[in-house]
Amino acid sequence: MWSMVRLAVAEGRTGADQALDDLCRAYEKPILAYIIRNGHQPDIAADLKQAFFECLLSKNALADAETTRVKLRAFLITKLHSFLIDRHRHATAQKRGDGKVVALSSLSDEQRHLAEPVDHMTPDRVYQQQWVQTLLNSTMQQLEAEYTESGKADLFAVLSPMIGKDNDTGYVEMAASLGKNVNTLKSEVHRLRKTWKAVIEQQVAATLDDPTPANIKAEINELMAFR
Repeated sequence: MWSMVRLAVAEGRTGADQALDDLCRAYEKPILAYIIRNGHQPDIAADLKQAFFECLLSKNALADAETTRVKLRAFLITKLHSFLIDRHRHATAQKRGDGKVVALSSLSDEQRHLAEPVDHMTPDRVYQQQWVQTLLNSTMQQLEAEYTESGKADLFAVLSPMIGKDNDTGYVEMAASLGKNVNTLKSEVHRLRKTWKAVIEQQVAATLDDPTPANIKAEINELMAFR
C-alpha cells in the first residue's frame, strides 16, 4: 500500500525502494501516456519513464510526501511534471523530441492510442483517464484470477461482459447457453458486480495515504468522472 511504502522509504527500511518501484510500475501506463502527450517520441518517452522511476528511488524523492498525506495518483503526476521540466531545462538547444514530429504510422497500437488526440484532452486528462483504465484492467485481472483459482474460469468469461451493463439484455440467451435459471444467473452477476466493487475499493485504498471509507468513496467518484 502507498502509505506503507512511503513510510518504509522515508525510514530506509530494507526492500522499500523495490516496493515503491513495484507500486509505481503498476501505474506506468498513465506515466507513459502523460510523457507522450507532452510531445515526446515513443522511444524517448520510454527512456524518460525509466529515468523517472530511477528519480523516484533517489534519496529525497519522497521528501514532499513525508509531512503531508498525498494520493499516489497526485504524487506521481506532480513529480513527473517537475521531472520533465527539470529535464527540459538541462537539455541542449534541441527541441523536445529532437525536433521531429511523431509519425503515428510508426507507433504500435498502444502507443498510437496514447498519443492520438481525443477532443481537447490535455496531458493531465490523458494521464487521469489512463489511470482509471489501468485500475479497471487490474481489478478485472484480479477477479479473473480468483475465479480461475476456484475452477470457474469459464463462468467468469461468460459473466464478465455483464459487469458494466445496466439492463437485462442477453440474460435469457446466456442462461440458456449455461443451462441455468435466469434468476440464478442474475444472482451470480449481482454477486460478481459486488465483488468487483469491493476489489475496486481495495485497489483504490492501496493508492491512498489515509484510506478511510469516505476518502475511498471520494477518490472513486473523482476517478469515474474521467471515464
